[in-house]
Amino acid sequence: MGHYFQRFVEGKNLSALFLADATTAHIVGFSRQWPSPHPGAPFRYGGAVRLRRYDRGRASQIETWLSAMTQRAGLVGLCSADFIEAENGLSLIEINPRPGATLDIFDSDATPLLREHLRAVAGASITVPAYRGSAASAIAYTNRPIRAFPPVDWPAMTADHQTSGTALGAGDPVCTVFASASSAAAAERAVRHRVRTLAINWEEDFA
Repeated sequence: MGHYFQRFVEGKNLSALFLADATTAHIVGFSRQWPSPHPGAPFRYGGAVRLRRYDRGRASQIETWLSAMTQRAGLVGLCSADFIEAENGLSLIEINPRPGATLDIFDSDATPLLREHLRAVAGASITVPAYRGSAASAIAYTNRPIRAFPPVDWPAMTADHQTSGTALGAGDPVCTVFASASSAAAAERAVRHRVRTLAINWEEDFA
């Protein structure tokens, strides 16, 4: 036990967040994820960026597929679908019938996604948010053991903070970091830079 096998598929990852109402899948948006490799966990989750644009024809095709899946499985509420995108098309990896890791980069003050999730579950009408620009999130990890996590004056655009005094092992998560920008590439660069900058707080002399 403790092992599983999964066939490797060459290509770029793509995730679709959608609101399901048991008959139709309403695409909220698309994102791409990246790994943060660690010994023993080469595909450890690193972060995700919300795409500002995605091919309309392919997006429509995905929405048709997901609507068929929604009808067959009776999906309701926020769900996500993960794909591998290659030259010969898309491979569906999995369906997550729940809010996923990318929820924060798709949430909207004007149209809160958890509200729309609850409305979909209750069978009420739903609204899909509209977006401008892009947003990204990333997990900051510690690269080495820390006997007592130091106090940190956490800046804005961070969440899920480790508590000072906590003992951490190498590879444990420290916090979630966010960034927004006019494009997906700029948002991803910004969030990666923030992770590196924040790590100074716990990667120096706190072992």
